[in-house]
Amino acid sequence: MRLALAAGTQSNKDSLRSITRADVVAVLPDSGTPRVDMLQGLRHILRPLKNRRIIFTDPTARIFCGMPTPTIPLPVEVDALREVLHDQEVPKAALAALAIFHALTSGQMRSLKTTDLRDGRLFLPNRTVLLADPVRTRLAAYLDYRNHRWPRTANPHLFVSQTTGCGVEPVSYVWINDVLGMPTSQLREDRLLHEAEATGGDPRRICDLFGLSVGAALRYTGTIDQPGLIEHSLRNAGPAPRQGPE
Repeated sequence: MRLALAAGTQSNKDSLRSITRADVVAVLPDSGTPRVDMLQGLRHILRPLKNRRIIFTDPTARIFCGMPTPTIPLPVEVDALREVLHDQEVPKAALAALAIFHALTSGQMRSLKTTDLRDGRLFLPNRTVLLADPVRTRLAAYLDYRNHRWPRTANPHLFVSQTTGCGVEPVSYVWINDVLGMPTSQLREDRLLHEAEATGGDPRRICDLFGLSVGAALRYTGTIDQPGLIEHSLRNAGPAPRQGPE
């Protein structure tokens, strides 16, 4: 991003006001994720400057962004799953269980309310999840921890941090990933890949279980024949069929 701005200001330009649409197009990568990232970054800088009338026009306006380069979801080693799932830190084990068994996103986890958890089920806006026994155990332990740590909190959210315990706002995405020690998306993708493999690549099954769109489900079912994933499955296969990280 800094290089893009430097290129614009050094090509006979005396200020950001002099940068034109042609200058922006000249420094943008042709396509893929680098183009998307650079253009979005420039827009985050230049649009506020136009809104504050520091520059007269936004040179990034009406430039086609393109699509990010599609990525292939990757599995997580079983030992790493067991390690995070059996961690002694109660919030970490609870968050990990929701991602590993039910493929919840960090956004879904931060939005959960205590009232969404009842009768062994998790009531999400678009579906109801029957919780696996290991998940129930870890959530019960977390609720005990939560009640002991913040007995008088008015925060309605299930997950509470030291920062949000005195308020009513949800925890941040950063807090969830920091507690887990890895991006939530890695655990979620591993669960979806495992389901795709177990069902022989049935996208309808993934849509029904996890609330994905057909297009999102195809991203996972289309990987089951990838050589790298086949090698991963063989490496983690034991004498009995895989039963999960529990």
